[in-house]
Amino acid sequence: MNMSNPQIRSAQLLVQNALASPEILEELKSNPRKTLEKLRDQSVMQLSAPSPLPNPDQPTNNTIWLIVVIAFVIVLVGMAAVLGIGVFTPFSPGSVQLTKTDTILTVLMSVISFLAGLLSPSPVSKPS
Repeated sequence: MNMSNPQIRSAQLLVQNALASPEILEELKSNPRKTLEKLRDQSVMQLSAPSPLPNPDQPTNNTIWLIVVIAFVIVLVGMAAVLGIGVFTPFSPGSVQLTKTDTILTVLMSVISFLAGLLSPSPVSKPS
């Protein structure tokens, strides 16, 4: 059942409210129109109730995005440094390799892809 459709959600909430108590069921039998209108209003109020955590304002949203992007840039610079050090440092006999180059390269490319994705236009935005 698709719970993202608002009509289905409101219909299910209306049924839940109607079945919530035997008194409402009796009211439905005696005066269905008035009871359904009351249940409709109650369901609309429940659906339009504010979410427990409101959306952040623009400065907070900007700060969150700044933290995310800075964290990815730090990982990008760190992975590039580790990869560069690993490539240009001579490997002495008997030493143990602490990092795998292919793993570091995978993380590096993933971070670059994420940062490039921030620069690409949104697929849901309307073309200008």
